[in-house]
Amino acid sequence: MRTSQEFEPADIYGDDKVLTIKGLKKRMKVSEITIRRKLKKWGAITSYNKNGRYYTLLHIPKFDSSGLWNYTDIRFSKYGNLTQTIIQLINQSSSGLHAEEVGDLIDYAPHSVLHRLSGKDAIRREKLYGKYVYFSCDQQEYKAQLNKYKSIQTQLRDDEIPCLIAIRFLIEKIRRPKDSTAQLVWRLQKDHVKISELQATGFLEKHGIEKKTPDLR
Repeated sequence: MRTSQEFEPADIYGDDKVLTIKGLKKRMKVSEITIRRKLKKWGAITSYNKNGRYYTLLHIPKFDSSGLWNYTDIRFSKYGNLTQTIIQLINQSSSGLHAEEVGDLIDYAPHSVLHRLSGKDAIRREKLYGKYVYFSCDQQEYKAQLNKYKSIQTQLRDDEIPCLIAIRFLIEKIRRPKDSTAQLVWRLQKDHVKISELQATGFLEKHGIEKKTPDLR
């Protein structure tokens, strides 16, 4: 009869896609040190959420275009842990990412991690058009991302704001006439209204509600 040490990883996992150390210990009947040694040998992937308690095998995940895979509420990345994943997602983005965009991708509030990484120069942070944007630290990639980001923002500024959003914005401005455009936009964004400061400023200028600021672009 084979011992657990001789089992192939697929034999141990069976139909399960993810297991914890505790679950593996029950099946393999060996020490935790041995299990961790086996997981390393197999190249097993650790979840980047749930405190890294879950493990899956290389052939199991079907990663999406961002290199991520979700099993129920357990999240895995082909890039490694949460920190490595955030860095790679920002590096491979074409125009940088806002914190909310990173959060949507990884289904995790990333603000504290982003702040720490930008402080360590692992990623680059800049405030543009009223919002922080995160870019690659590679100078060449950063320039390409920045140019693309500015191009997109300029297009957004020139595009018409949907009628319902324009009405919401104008109502907010009437309610709070002393607030800046940035403050009004921030309030709307908190209420999940999709409008940027650049769009709002362009809308006000286009309709003669505020004077143009030549250095805005």
